[in-house]
Amino acid sequence: MMKALTLPDGRTLNYTVRQSARAKYLRMQLHPNKGLVVTQPAGIGSRQVHDWVNSQLAWVATTLSKIERETPPATTDSPLPERLELLASGESLRVIYTPTARKNIGLDYVAHHTLTLSGAISDPEHCQFALRHWLRGYAQLHLGKQLQQLAEETGLRYTRCSVKGQQTRWGSCSSSGNINLNYKLMLLPPEWVRYTLIHELCHTVEMNHSKRFWALVTQFSPGYEAIHAAMKGAMGRLPGWVNGA
Repeated sequence: MMKALTLPDGRTLNYTVRQSARAKYLRMQLHPNKGLVVTQPAGIGSRQVHDWVNSQLAWVATTLSKIERETPPATTDSPLPERLELLASGESLRVIYTPTARKNIGLDYVAHHTLTLSGAISDPEHCQFALRHWLRGYAQLHLGKQLQQLAEETGLRYTRCSVKGQQTRWGSCSSSGNINLNYKLMLLPPEWVRYTLIHELCHTVEMNHSKRFWALVTQFSPGYEAIHAAMKGAMGRLPGWVNGA
């Protein structure tokens, strides 16, 4: 259920009310992507929710200002990259676009040197799709290998590793020990990637974010807090082409 809130500076902020049978208290969260989300427990009426939300105007305004300061402006970069900076693996590739008579797009990868797209390259969206497809395969190899190495190093076991293009998550772990990683991790610093992989491996033991979970993360990634904080909002700072559907 979508409602509107008038802020002290006169702006209107829409917010979503999410009903929850499990929640015991009214609570709200303000996300850079999802906006303001209010959780309504069973037994709490709409009027009480409205009054409570309006009583939190100062917190909403302060938090919104903080998010606006920390969130970068929408990217205006070129639709197609001239270089791929694969920080996670330490590779920097020059991207070459070569038109040919073929009706599709082929890719030729020369390690630590170039990535050439040839064929029907006149459509930027097709080129972006080809780049994302290539990056996913590249990530499957590199992230899969690193995850296996970290599993051996930590003694934490997983069932299977898949690489996908999630829009909001860097990784996830199922109750059966299947770990999903985001191919966009390849564009992040190595220490961020290592933390993410350890985070998901720890979920094979603790399927939550309890104190026991964070204690386990600390055991293998001391000082993770700084990385965890730095990664918030990082998805939105990636080049436009990599965040396509």
